[in-house]
Amino acid sequence: MASQALSVSVPSQEIAHHAQPQTPTVLVVDDDAECANHCARMLDDLNYRHNCVNSAREALELVTQDQSIQILMASVQMPTVDGFVLIDEARSRVGHSRPLATVIISNETSADLAMRGMHAEVVDLLCKPLEFEAYSGALRRAMNYLTTRRAISDGGNIANFSQQLAQLVSMLESKSGASAQGEPRTTEQEINATLRTIIGSRSLRNRHFPSQLFADPAWDILLDLSRARLDNQQVSVSSVCIAASVPMSTALRWVRQMTEAGLLRRWTDPKDRRRDLIALTDTTASQMRDYLAAVHGVVSKL
Repeated sequence: MASQALSVSVPSQEIAHHAQPQTPTVLVVDDDAECANHCARMLDDLNYRHNCVNSAREALELVTQDQSIQILMASVQMPTVDGFVLIDEARSRVGHSRPLATVIISNETSADLAMRGMHAEVVDLLCKPLEFEAYSGALRRAMNYLTTRRAISDGGNIANFSQQLAQLVSMLESKSGASAQGEPRTTEQEINATLRTIIGSRSLRNRHFPSQLFADPAWDILLDLSRARLDNQQVSVSSVCIAASVPMSTALRWVRQMTEAGLLRRWTDPKDRRRDLIALTDTTASQMRDYLAAVHGVVSKL
């Protein structure tokens, strides 16, 4: 089902220490008056505050002015601006000021629509005529998405990554006895071999234990993109998400967070505009090289 394919998984440890946030306002955008009225009735039954508008212009004005709007449900079939363009515009308007959970409403579903939804980090895809059970489920997934985004934001793990990695490198260098002047620079061949050993050991671990037990998508993404940089390969977003060994929606969320934090850079493939490419920023690549060199220094002393 499309709703299952687009659902955002929320690890329990991410939300255990965060209280359920106040119910946000839902903004419904659909030029189909019958559907919009049906949405309003269901939102009333579920006790959600809501606004319903029939144009992208009105939606963008409201989402900018009303800070309580954190769930956006948009029809993909609208004149001039479709639901996905509206979602991108709305997120660009609110920036980092607040998370925005999004749901797409469509007259029909397709594999292409589901793929666009995953790339846009849509939490659900609903097909008309809307059923109450599917609609309420989409709202619960939207609430879970908002809770997860707040937990990530509060933790600041991504934002502090550079400092944490620098501290780890310093610790490893002290253990290996390396110094800036006393040791030769680690060669690219040694860096490459160390990286492949780390990736291989993680793959071997997953053969003996459930991969969910050690899920660490951010680190798996960094390792895979480090390998691609050393091999001079271009990597698509979907490819690096597969390497993260978590559900696609979860991996895409991490890619978005890491890109916003300046760890990764993402751009449209000029040869195939249907897909995006992704890579480490130069700063992140340098930090990863320092880490791999420090690991090699420790291992070589054993």
